[in-house]
Amino acid sequence: MGFQRFSTCFLLALCILSQSLAKGTLGFACNWGTITSHPLPAQIMVKLMRDNGINKVKLFEADPMALKALGNSGIQVMVGIPNDLLDSLATNVNAAIAWVDQNVSAFISKNGVDIR
Repeated sequence: MGFQRFSTCFLLALCILSQSLAKGTLGFACNWGTITSHPLPAQIMVKLMRDNGINKVKLFEADPMALKALGNSGIQVMVGIPNDLLDSLATNVNAAIAWVDQNVSAFISKNGVDIR
């Protein structure tokens, strides 16, 4: 098993274990990285999160398949901006507006994703 696949499985297992240890909490969150050699289908990832009480997730990039799968799931989403885009989005308002329109607003309105 490759390191990236191992790290994805380890992260999911850690999230599940932590959830069982954190009884009495109001919610539980997870980071979802999409760079891996053997990714699980987005619909399965969302089902695993919902089945294990995870109600918030951070995506490290605006992955369209992940965002579509998270639509109307009841899971709150935080979308990260890839590091290679930070400088251009920070220095160009029009580029930032276009990025938000394409990677945030479109998924809120078309897919019902709860991006906060």
